[in-house]
Amino acid sequence: MIKLIALDLDNTLLEKDLTIPEKTISLLRVCAARGITILIATGRLYYSAAKYAQQIGPSTKILCYNGCLVTEADGAPIFEASLTPDIMRKVASFAKARGLYSQFYLDHKILVEKVTDGTTIDPDLANTTAIEAGDFDRYEFQSSPKAMIVAEPEDVPMYQAQLKAELGDEIYIAQSQPYLIEIMPQGINKAHSLELLCEKLGIQREEVMACGDNTNDAEMVIWAGLGVAVANAVDSLKAAADYVCSEERSHGVAEAIEKFCV
Repeated sequence: MIKLIALDLDNTLLEKDLTIPEKTISLLRVCAARGITILIATGRLYYSAAKYAQQIGPSTKILCYNGCLVTEADGAPIFEASLTPDIMRKVASFAKARGLYSQFYLDHKILVEKVTDGTTIDPDLANTTAIEAGDFDRYEFQSSPKAMIVAEPEDVPMYQAQLKAELGDEIYIAQSQPYLIEIMPQGINKAHSLELLCEKLGIQREEVMACGDNTNDAEMVIWAGLGVAVANAVDSLKAAADYVCSEERSHGVAEAIEKFCV
């Protein structure tokens, strides 16, 4: 019996227009009414996750920043982790040396040297504001839940390998979009924080269904008793999943809920 449903947002729960179809919302509300915990599990910042959690219902919990923050439905933190200022400086220097855009987070706002196209393509900007820090070389960093670097999709694997070579013992690297490199503290990913939440709730991994589409969902999909990949998922996630939906994105989520939860 499924007692918790963990859902990635972009390209999983959300359609291309960043909305959740009413059918999927209704199914999730039925699950919540039956006592199933609904968890948004995303790389996005807190305000974006909370926006969609509220659409589903007042009991929906949040896992954001790829697991660096887990909260109760009311926003009360359950678990937090952050990159240190030292690691942030190293990431900023890495990006600048290669002419790449980088961003961090401060009080759930986007922290950048200067707002550029890299900032405006971030869907999180619709739910928060950007802080311009000026020159990161001179900026006094505070801790950040994660960092992001934007690169051409064909170059992302190369830069990921270089980051691992330089900072591999200090960071965890994930990807939610073809052009993004997401950087979290070592050991932090969606599965790690989902497991902590389940321990707190007394839920066994066999009672968890996790749905995703990209490599930053892999650990979570593998850890869950029932790992689900929507039809538009990358091939590596499909190979790791217990069930691959015939439908894409939110319609795939609805398919999985109808098959396994209601």
